[in-house]
Amino acid sequence: MRGPEAADAASRDASRRLTFGVAVALMVQFAGVFIWAGSISARLQALERAASTHSTDHVLLARVETRVESIAAQLDRIEAQLEDQP
Repeated sequence: MRGPEAADAASRDASRRLTFGVAVALMVQFAGVFIWAGSISARLQALERAASTHSTDHVLLARVETRVESIAAQLDRIEAQLEDQP
């Protein structure tokens, strides 16, 4: 009766190896997912930093445009006054 017992033992051993192999493969996959998520997070942070600097640039540009418009209006008034002088 040694034959069937040996076959059962070999089957259990193969089953354990397969289970261990699947567990290791899943752990490697999870590690890969965490590494991928970390790299995505780093890229997202870099994009957010770039976007925040660009948003301040837009605000600064709007302020400069407003000042240029007020200066142009002042120049128009000065020119009108100079034309009205005898």
